[in-house]
Amino acid sequence: MTNNIVKDDTKTRLYTGLPNADVFDRLYKHLLPRAKRLTYWSGSKKIVSTKAKRVLKKSPKTFGPKRKLSVKDELVMTLIKCKVGMNSELLGDFFGVQLSVVSQVLNTWLKFMAYELKPLIHWPDKEITKETLPHVYTSIAPNLRCIIDCTEIFIERPRDMELQAQTWSDYKKKKKNTLKFLVAMAPNGSISYISEAYGGRASDRFIVMDSGFLNLIDPTDEVMADRGFPIQSDLVIRQAKLIIPPPAQGSEQMTKGNVLKTKAVANVRIHVERAIGRIKCFQILKNTLPITLVPLANEIFTICSAVSNLQPPLVK
Repeated sequence: MTNNIVKDDTKTRLYTGLPNADVFDRLYKHLLPRAKRLTYWSGSKKIVSTKAKRVLKKSPKTFGPKRKLSVKDELVMTLIKCKVGMNSELLGDFFGVQLSVVSQVLNTWLKFMAYELKPLIHWPDKEITKETLPHVYTSIAPNLRCIIDCTEIFIERPRDMELQAQTWSDYKKKKKNTLKFLVAMAPNGSISYISEAYGGRASDRFIVMDSGFLNLIDPTDEVMADRGFPIQSDLVIRQAKLIIPPPAQGSEQMTKGNVLKTKAVANVRIHVERAIGRIKCFQILKNTLPITLVPLANEIFTICSAVSNLQPPLVK
């Protein structure tokens, strides 16, 4: 069954999110030496919160039984879980194993793959970024380092009242519990930074300030965002510049210059929405994340972001 999927480009894209069978084969060969030495994790415990800003705790490092599937099967199972969002019961039937084995494989491989693929989310060198800046940015942001935005994923409602409050969000006007991530896109469209997960209640500015993102910014850098990121003064301290659409002028009509700038920024900012859209094409991030997987939300988002970076560049 696995070989039928990963030997065909169309099925590889559909089931794994990877662009073709050759990329899967290279990824498999890259992971194989370390994957052979993996031992199953026992799974994750309940959500624990010690700070209002964050709602996750890592899974315990308790080892379980030896593997019952091949390395390739385990890799494909994990990618199918992320890309298709298939529930664990169906995955068990698909691979002919018990539900407990599926749980052990996913808890092992989500952490393993996130660690191994994290380097694909790379903050590019300042000079290389400037030298390779796509022409669509040159007139409006010649020193553009990244475009930022936040995105949220729905999660199952926690039982803990404090966690319910921390994750409550009006995202897409659905009034549900969510986790929120800060995403930075390099000018070429690749994901260059993702924050850890925050409760959906956290503001965009709070995440920018708390996540350490600003430590990546160099003097003369330009950061593009929408009006929901009031971080101009925070960037000025770092001798950097925030590029956002001009503010609305109440009942007064915008000047022609502001109208043109608003359109120009919007036309460029759409690329970060497209980049996040690539991440969100993984069904696991579209579905409501079960409470059992919430402790692995950082790993899941990292895998989806890293795999999306294996696609062709968004902006040339």
